[in-house]
Amino acid sequence: MSDMTSKPETAYTLPYFDAADALEQAKAGAILMDVRKPPARRASGRRITGAEIRDPFSFGHADPLMTVERPVIAFCVHGHEVSQFACALLLVHGRTASYVRGGFEALSAAGAPLEDLV
Repeated sequence: MSDMTSKPETAYTLPYFDAADALEQAKAGAILMDVRKPPARRASGRRITGAEIRDPFSFGHADPLMTVERPVIAFCVHGHEVSQFACALLLVHGRTASYVRGGFEALSAAGAPLEDLV
């Protein structure tokens, strides 16, 4: 009978920033990318000034952000699956990317400049 010792699991995590650090990175030239689902974005009625808006259902390999040289920081409503998927996709394309832990809610609470959706 073989020895069935368990091996330690490797935990993979995506790069992230807390909201205050993400705002500092944006001031330094990083691109904030809003990937909130359209109903959530409309329900809030607000957006972060200067953030690139992408529909998470159509954000894909052909998006122009896949070729930018500046870092991209994705955020969704709470900083879970949607922004993490966008971050992972950007990383697959060799981009410097991360997501915001806490998402739009955390960015708003940290003082991100907001404007009404147009």
